[in-house]
Amino acid sequence: MPELITPAPPAASVAPGPAEPQNGLRTWLIFGTGLGIAIQGDNLDVAIARSRAAGPRLAAATTIPDFRHRPATEWGNELTQFLTAAGEPHLAATLVLPREEIIVRTLNLPGVPDKEIPAAVELQLETLHPYGDEDVAWSWLRARRGAGKDDSILIGIVRRASLDSWETLFAEAGIPVAAAIFSSAAIFAALRVWASAAPAGFLLHYTSPQGRTEIYGESESRAVFSADFAMPAERALALARAELRLPPEASVLPLAAALPAALHAHQSPSMENCAPLAWAAALAASAPFTSNLANFIPKDRRASNARRQYLATLVLAGLLVTGLLVAFVAFPAIERSNYLSALNNEIHRLDPPARHAQELEQKTAAIKARSAMLDEVHRRPRADLEILAELTRILPAQVWTNSLEIFPDSVVIAGEADQAAPLLKLLDSSPLFQNSEFALSVTRNTTVEQFRIKTMRRNRTGRITP
Repeated sequence: MPELITPAPPAASVAPGPAEPQNGLRTWLIFGTGLGIAIQGDNLDVAIARSRAAGPRLAAATTIPDFRHRPATEWGNELTQFLTAAGEPHLAATLVLPREEIIVRTLNLPGVPDKEIPAAVELQLETLHPYGDEDVAWSWLRARRGAGKDDSILIGIVRRASLDSWETLFAEAGIPVAAAIFSSAAIFAALRVWASAAPAGFLLHYTSPQGRTEIYGESESRAVFSADFAMPAERALALARAELRLPPEASVLPLAAALPAALHAHQSPSMENCAPLAWAAALAASAPFTSNLANFIPKDRRASNARRQYLATLVLAGLLVTGLLVAFVAFPAIERSNYLSALNNEIHRLDPPARHAQELEQKTAAIKARSAMLDEVHRRPRADLEILAELTRILPAQVWTNSLEIFPDSVVIAGEADQAAPLLKLLDSSPLFQNSEFALSVTRNTTVEQFRIKTMRRNRTGRITP
């Protein structure tokens, strides 16, 4: 079971010159608890935020390691035990999907009201992604409201198959999911929980455990900029600054330093060990009345939180309402009492068949999920043979391969060559591979170079359990 982080004093709160927090009713509507889970490579970064008008508190944070290569029930039990130890076993998760699976776009829709935006986006959706006829899911939020070009919305697009696979995986793990969002939407919402607007222009950067740099920024010329770079942060920031047309004095900060910092309390976990994307998602989910999440999951499939923290308030409100009813309403009529009694009897009579139907529906869904998994496992040997044939075709005869490891989403090649650097471009030129990189530093032995390359398989989504 993942352990709660050892208490420590919080880091100083640093923000890129945010707008002054709003006072009044909006501030007092900030009330709730959110569970944020960021999918980072083979790990799950987890954070629980409790938000109030005075600010947020970090309830707990952890990392579930190597979840892709373990049974869902195993890491699901670890996460359930973590939530129970934190005193929040009822929370439904807000997932931040991997950045490489998301297409982020901004659209200018001047004069279009919110209720008509979905129809307006659907008309041009095919031009916003490269997936062709493949089914996709999309979500949106209003990034800037104004006249002309300033009336912008932020859109995230993901393959439907990828979204369904994540929902199925967390269902197998026993973790309810309230929302599936993308990183830029989580950051946008988190920056505005305690403020109505972010600064006029700034850049935030975050380096993933895989070494990729994600940039988020806003400026007067562009409502939101979000991109993922396979390059050092300095180079990525220079490109983003030019894209946003930011002046040299604009704020540039790590994402962790720009997000609202947790208030210090007795035995509070340390923010230093809290992943920033998970914290951003938890903050956005913890203030449902003031934040707007761009949720990929349809409303009928979203889990809800059983907000036990509201129990005392609800009990007092119920007592007040009961007192008013007793004081100002006469005793119920006999016909009303008889009607309610008959209605309750009918409910009790139909309850067993309804429960049975619900159980059959759940079993059917589980069988369908297992069938899909078996079909994928059956297709895997053929796909692996295609990998071997493609490597045999494209690798030069001078390359000596010592080992070849084929995974569901990647291939690791180790061997010797006269020059190893050109192999990356050679692999990326194949229709079966992408994002090739050296897993270890290249070493030279006499006249040859020893290498170990990791390349990602194209068109591989989801997860296969052996």
